[in-house]
Amino acid sequence: MKKFLTLAACSLLVLSGCGDGGSSSSDGVLKVGVGGDFSQLDPAKADDSITANVLNQTYEGLYTLDTNGNAVPNLATADAEVSEDGLTYTITLKDGVKWSDGQDLKAEDFVYAWKRAAAIGNADSYYSQFITTNIEGAVESGDVDNMPDFGAVAKDDKTIEITLKQRTPYFQALLTNTVFYPVRKDFIDANSNGDYKGSEWTNNPEAPVLSAFKFTSINIKDEVVLAKNENYYDADKVKLSGVSFKVMPDMDSETNAFKTGDLDFATSVNRETALSDELKGNVYVIEPFVCNYFMLVNAGNENDESNEALKALKDPEIRKAISMGIDRAAVLQVLGYGDLAYELHGLIPKGIPGVSKDFREEADEAGAYAATDVEAAKKIMESKGYSANKMLTVKYSYNDNQMHKDVAQSMQASLKNIYINLELTPTEKEAFFDDRDNGRFELARHAMTADFIDPMAYLSMYYNNPGAKAKTAGNTVDDTKYEELIDKANALDGEERLNALHEAEKYLIQEQNYIIPLFGYSEPYLLNSSVKGITSSPEGHYSLHNAYFE
Repeated sequence: MKKFLTLAACSLLVLSGCGDGGSSSSDGVLKVGVGGDFSQLDPAKADDSITANVLNQTYEGLYTLDTNGNAVPNLATADAEVSEDGLTYTITLKDGVKWSDGQDLKAEDFVYAWKRAAAIGNADSYYSQFITTNIEGAVESGDVDNMPDFGAVAKDDKTIEITLKQRTPYFQALLTNTVFYPVRKDFIDANSNGDYKGSEWTNNPEAPVLSAFKFTSINIKDEVVLAKNENYYDADKVKLSGVSFKVMPDMDSETNAFKTGDLDFATSVNRETALSDELKGNVYVIEPFVCNYFMLVNAGNENDESNEALKALKDPEIRKAISMGIDRAAVLQVLGYGDLAYELHGLIPKGIPGVSKDFREEADEAGAYAATDVEAAKKIMESKGYSANKMLTVKYSYNDNQMHKDVAQSMQASLKNIYINLELTPTEKEAFFDDRDNGRFELARHAMTADFIDPMAYLSMYYNNPGAKAKTAGNTVDDTKYEELIDKANALDGEERLNALHEAEKYLIQEQNYIIPLFGYSEPYLLNSSVKGITSSPEGHYSLHNAYFE
């Protein structure tokens, strides 16, 4: 994940059915508060949850995620037709889909969008790696008009054929990402001043879109306003007349705006206030929210041998002792999220489908990969020569934030019991991310939501092909055995593949302890009790297509 680490809600579930909150809208416009600026409203470049949720109301893809995280047909008529070798995908578009200006949606609109994202390159189009890593002939930072071997082609106006570089069993799940949304070449050419890689065209409210709503006003620092799209193929099901997204970065201000009726849907709120008795009837919470919180370990082989901590962290037994020495129950208590948080015993959080049930639940039933066991942790540390008189000092890095500080202090207290002095090193957010992304840390806090709903969204962290490595923050190790386990899984399908991915996660967490899981969690939203029909999916995209005021 990149900027999708926003603490945002996903699958919305009413905790309690009563409460006032905001007053219902008389004009049918849903007023939504968001916790930060929008980035450019360009499907090729969106890499934060705030922007993605606006695009989710104005664009659609070939596939979308249902509430259980399954990639299901959207603008495609059916699941992709896949060749026997798993390398060729054939997809047919549904009939009757038009852009907001009345033009027909064509297969070429998708192919052009994907070529453009690849041509923009990973530095500005973060998720273009899904294209350049997987689609044959996709050239990063190439020329959109000169990519002759590009492996996605429009066979006709309704048919797309995609040739992959290698088997990617989760490719249909990848196609739900915003980078695979279609765009209109003619509009970009006419509104880009000759620079198709730019995004100036997205500031024009006339930009053609093809979902339930279209743009009427755009100010990415303040407010984005949408109106119902009468050319939407399902327009008769859209009951809202429009949506107003208001930027409100201060959580207390947004919470108060909801209480006074200035907002109907507040997505970045003061958690304590939201969970108070006053507002509990208006709380919506993720169930499940596919987000984990964990400790990243610098276990690499290219670090300064004179650094005792880095040398110790290369030992998987030391890493296991740290994992067993953390009191996860105490962490949850100081976190104060109540039922919105749970102990996490693996890398993959709840909310991703497994063989027959949730992937995390399947693994936990067989035994927790990471769990608290202070006595066992002390024995490991003693066997390595540590004691109350000889503590191992390790620095723990995090961006300076009260939530992260509370978690860090709780772990600091519990690790003292196993002869580890956890030295807390908070820094400013951008400096922290830069250090972590470049491996300049000993232990560091991390959290991830899912770019797509498949175990590989997380397990690819330590799989070192060039595309996957670009996604990894602080990947400091290369492990040939782990990569072999992932290769084995990706050569399989269905139940066999998922079981192989369970094996890979077990190796990563239980045997090697490269990552120390802490907890999974959800953030509350506040929703006017008269608003119904909002749906969402586990990765954090909510849909207002069927929302209405009761």
